[in-house]
Amino acid sequence: MDNILNKSEISTNERFRDLIEGLNVISYEFDLTQKCFRYVSRKAESILGYDKNEWFTKGFWYDHLYHEDKEWAILFSKHHIELCKDHEYEYRMIAIDGSIKWFKDIVSITLENGKPKSLYGVMIDLTERKIMEKELLESKERYKTLVEQQSEMITRWKPDGTFTYVNDVYCKYFDKSRNELIGKKYIPQMPVEDLERFSRFFASLNKENRIGHFTHRIIKPDGDIRWLRWTDTVILDDNGEIFEYQTVGRDVTARKRAEAALKKSEQQFQMIFDNAPIGMSLTDMSKNYIKVNKAYCDIVGYSKKELANMTYEDITHPEDISKDLDVMQQSKNGTQTHFHYEKRYIHKNGKIIYADLRVNILRDYTGKTFQRISQLVDITEKIEAELKLKQTQARLAAILNNLPNVAIYEYGENVNFVTENIFDILGYTSEEFMNDPQLFSSLMNEEEIKIYDNNVAEWKKSGAKGVLSNEIQVKAKNNKIVWIEDHMFLAAPENNKPYYSGIMIDITEQKKTRLKVLETETKLSAIIKNLPKVVIYQSGAGTDFISENIFEMTGYLPSEILTEKYFFGKIIHPDDLMKVKQGIKQWHKCFDDDVLILEFRIRKSDGSYIWIEDHMFRVRIDENNSYLSGILIDVTDRKIAEEKINKSLKEKELLLKEIHHRVKNNLQVVSSLLKLQSSYVNDEESLDQLIDCQNRVKSMALVHQKLYQSKDFSDIDFKEYIIQLTNYLLNVFNSNKNMIKIYINAENINLSIDKAIPCGLILNELISNSLKYAFPDGRRGEINVVISNLNNGYFELYISDNGIGFPDKINFKQTHSLGLQLVNTLVEQIDGSISMESINGTSYRIKFEN
Repeated sequence: MDNILNKSEISTNERFRDLIEGLNVISYEFDLTQKCFRYVSRKAESILGYDKNEWFTKGFWYDHLYHEDKEWAILFSKHHIELCKDHEYEYRMIAIDGSIKWFKDIVSITLENGKPKSLYGVMIDLTERKIMEKELLESKERYKTLVEQQSEMITRWKPDGTFTYVNDVYCKYFDKSRNELIGKKYIPQMPVEDLERFSRFFASLNKENRIGHFTHRIIKPDGDIRWLRWTDTVILDDNGEIFEYQTVGRDVTARKRAEAALKKSEQQFQMIFDNAPIGMSLTDMSKNYIKVNKAYCDIVGYSKKELANMTYEDITHPEDISKDLDVMQQSKNGTQTHFHYEKRYIHKNGKIIYADLRVNILRDYTGKTFQRISQLVDITEKIEAELKLKQTQARLAAILNNLPNVAIYEYGENVNFVTENIFDILGYTSEEFMNDPQLFSSLMNEEEIKIYDNNVAEWKKSGAKGVLSNEIQVKAKNNKIVWIEDHMFLAAPENNKPYYSGIMIDITEQKKTRLKVLETETKLSAIIKNLPKVVIYQSGAGTDFISENIFEMTGYLPSEILTEKYFFGKIIHPDDLMKVKQGIKQWHKCFDDDVLILEFRIRKSDGSYIWIEDHMFRVRIDENNSYLSGILIDVTDRKIAEEKINKSLKEKELLLKEIHHRVKNNLQVVSSLLKLQSSYVNDEESLDQLIDCQNRVKSMALVHQKLYQSKDFSDIDFKEYIIQLTNYLLNVFNSNKNMIKIYINAENINLSIDKAIPCGLILNELISNSLKYAFPDGRRGEINVVISNLNNGYFELYISDNGIGFPDKINFKQTHSLGLQLVNTLVEQIDGSISMESINGTSYRIKFEN
C-alpha cells in the first residue's frame, strides 16, 4: 500500500510540475543554505535567455538584478526571511540581450526546525505591464474597469482625506454610494486607540516609505466589530511629490477571530497543562524535554530546570528503556499514535517510581512525527500495596496450612465446610463434622452448651455485628478435654446469602501454660530482687510496677517512684532529658513498634549520677488496651570502659591517618621521579609510557589523600575523587577545556580502598585513552563519567566519549595495549564485568558489587 501511495504522490508531483512548466511564469526553488537555485521552470530560458544551468550557479539572482534594485530588493527579501513571512515584491532583472525585465516575485518560505530552509516562488513577467502602466494611469476608465474586477476594497484619496475614487466593493461594505463618498472625507467609526494608531501610521507614509500595511477595527452601525487589513501606497506626481494615496483592503475578521480562538485555546491548554493533578510532559523525538508541569517534577523529583537538560531516558529504569524504544519505532512506522503502558522511573533520590503512562504522538502537516505528549500517574503506592497484598495472602495461606492448632469453619444455607486440620485438634475428620451438624455440640457438656447458645443468641439478636468470641471445653476423640477459642463472624458476600464463618484455636496448652506462668512469675520476682543492677518496670493500664531492687540501684523506694507522676523526668540529667523526650516521641510516631533502647544518666538519692540503659516496649493486651514495660540496667561500669576504648581508638585513627598521609607522600615522590625522568626521555613512545605510569601512581596517591582527609578511613567520597582525577588528567594532556568537556554524573557513593584504587586506575586508563586518541586534530568533543548505585547490590561505572570510536578489528579484551590489559585485570580484581560499545564514539560499562 505504501508503494502505491508513493507512486501516486510522485505522479501527482509530476503532473503539478508539468502544469507549472506550462505557465508563462518562472517557478523556482531557492536553497537558503547554499545561496543558489535548486530548480527553475523551462520559462526561465525563454524569458531571460540564460541557460538553466547558469541559474544554478551561486549568486546568479543577485548578479543579474538591475543595479537600482539590488540594495532594496536584498534588504526586503532578507527582512521577510528573518520574520519567516511569505511575501511578494517587484524588481527588475537584466536579460541576456541587455534588456530590462520587470518581475513580480511571489515567495513562500519553508522551515526546518523552526528556521528558514528554502524559498518557493513564482516570478511573473511584468515587463509588458510596466510598459503599459503609464498608459493605464492616464486612462482613468480602463483603470476603473480593472479595479472594479477586484474582490478587495480599493480607494484613492488626497492627502487631505478627500476621496477621488472608491470601488463598488468599498461602497457595498460601508453601505454608501459613490456620490456620498467621492469628493468628501469619510472615516468609519473606529475605537479611539485604533484611530490614534491610524494617525501615526498615516504620518509614517512618505516619499521614502511609500508602502505600508495597517490593520484596525471598525464599528458597524449594528454594533458589530469587524477587522480590516489595508495596504496603503503613496502615489507621486511627475515632480516626485505626494499626489494621492491608494488603499487596498479586505475584511480579515474571520482570521482575527480564528487567531483569538487559537490563542484562547493555547492559553486553556497551558493552564490545563500547568495545573493538571497528573504529571504531563512534552518531548521531542530525540527524547529531550520541551515542557513539564509541576506534578511531573513532584513525581520524578527533578526541577523543570534540571529536566530541561535531560532526556526521559535518563530517568527511565534500565529494564524499561526497551518499552520506550518500541513506542518510538511504532510511532515512526505510523502503525500507532496512542500508547498506554506501565513504566518505571528512577526518582532523583534513587527510589523506583511506578507510573501509568499514556503517550500521544504529534505529527506535523506532512504526517511526520515531531513531538510526544505524555500523561503520567504515580501508581507506586498501588503497585507496592498489590505486592504487599500478594505477600500477605501467601503468608496467610502458608500459616493456615501449617498451623495444626487452628481450624476454619463455615456453615449456613448451602455452605458447610471445615478445614482438615480439625483432625489434629479433636481427632475427628472434617468429613465427620460436615456429615453430622450436631457432632460438635455432642462433644460439649450441658453447661458449656447453655452458655455458648446464650452468647450466640444475644449476638444474633444485636445484629450479629463484629466477632463473637468464646472459650469452650470440648471432649476429643481420645476422651481428653481440649480448650477451644472460637471466633465467629457473619459473612455477607454480594449476590449471595449470608453465612457464618469462624476460627477455632486449640488453647489447651495456653491454659496449662498460665499455671506455669504464675509459678514462673513467683520465681522471677525472687530473682529480680537479687539482681541489683537490673530493674524491671511496668506502666499504664493499671499495671504500674517497679521491682524492689530499684532502691539498691538509685536509693529511691518503689513507693516514692510510683506515687509521684513523671518521677524519672525529674532525676534524668539535664543534658540527657531532651534526647530522651525526642526518642520517646519518635518511637510513638512509629506506633511504638519494636523495643526502644535509650541511654541516659539519672541522679541517685545521694546526688551522684549513674548511667542507665533503658529497654522499653509496649505490651498490647487487646486492640484498645496496652501498657509499657521495660528493663533498667546500670551500665555505669561499661560507660567508663567505653570512654577508655574511645580514647584508644582516637589514638589509632591518628596513627592510621598518618600512615595514609605518608603512603600518599611516598607515591607523590614516585610520581615526581617519573615526571623528572620523563624530561630526559626523547623517545615519544617511552615518554607516553612514563606519563601513563605517573598518572597511575597519581590515581593511587589521590585515594590515600582522600582517605587521610576523610573522617572515615574505611572508604572515600568517590564523586569528589572523580572530579579531582579528571581535572588532573585534563591538565596532564594539555587539553583545551573549551574543546573537550568532561561531564560527571555521580551519586553520593563511598567506596572502600579495595574498590577505590582499582576503580581509580580504571578511570585513569579509560579517560586517558579518550583524551589521547578519541579527538585527533584538535576536534571538539565530550567525555561522560557516570557512577550509580543500581539498588541491587551492584554499582555501575559508565565512561563514554563522542570521539572517533574504537577500531572495529581490535578486541578490547585481547589487545596488546598495557592500559586495556590493566583495565580488564582490575575489573576481574573487583569481581566485576565490563562491556564496550563503539557507536557514536566509545563507551565502557563496568558493573561490580558494592
